Amino acid sequence: MTTPSYTIRAVEHSDIPALGELLYTSKLALTINRLLFRDWPNEAVQRQNYLGALEGIDVDSPESRTVVDNDTGEVIGHLALNRRRPVEKSEQSQGEIRKAELPDFFAPQVVTAVLEAVATIKEEVKAVDRYEITYIVVKPEYRHRGIGKDLMDYVFNQARSASVPVAVSAEPQIYEFFKRYDFHDTKHVDFDLAQWAPPYSGFGIFRLAGLIWYP
Repeated sequence: MTTPSYTIRAVEHSDIPALGELLYTSKLALTINRLLFRDWPNEAVQRQNYLGALEGIDVDSPESRTVVDNDTGEVIGHLALNRRRPVEKSEQSQGEIRKAELPDFFAPQVVTAVLEAVATIKEEVKAVDRYEITYIVVKPEYRHRGIGKDLMDYVFNQARSASVPVAVSAEPQIYEFFKRYDFHDTKHVDFDLAQWAPPYSGFGIFRLAGLIWYP
């Protein structure tokens, strides 16, 4: 049996620039990304946006993980995992607060629809003590080597130890990945991207799906 040539470890502060780039390249492939940012691809703004999303993860998200190539030291994967405790107040109101603070590099109608969809999906599980996957990303050239499976094994071990489920809001390109691990659908929201795109440009329905796994 071949020994894996990568290490999965806790996130370190020095990882953040590489994790930001990894997240940026992953999101760039999404159909909705072309409509989410003004002046697309607007690479400098996108890079800074995703880098900012990761600031403090090494402190605030101790259960998140970085994957490193043992031979090169390169960051090749990332898992953002957080424990979410039950809440009583509606997360929809939190979405309303965020909308008022949106940077002007976002297309407002598109990002508002996304925030409302995320809030709608999270409403289904807000009363559940759970783990939540925010990101799971592996560099394309390192896929199909078992890294995703090892990251999910880590997630499931954390969830089993705490006796809580795992929830995720899945974009289309990763939905089937979670279904293979026996995640069950909770709620989904569909967007007709054509309403924000030029006529006859090939944009259609984009689905954000809520999923949950029980130990």
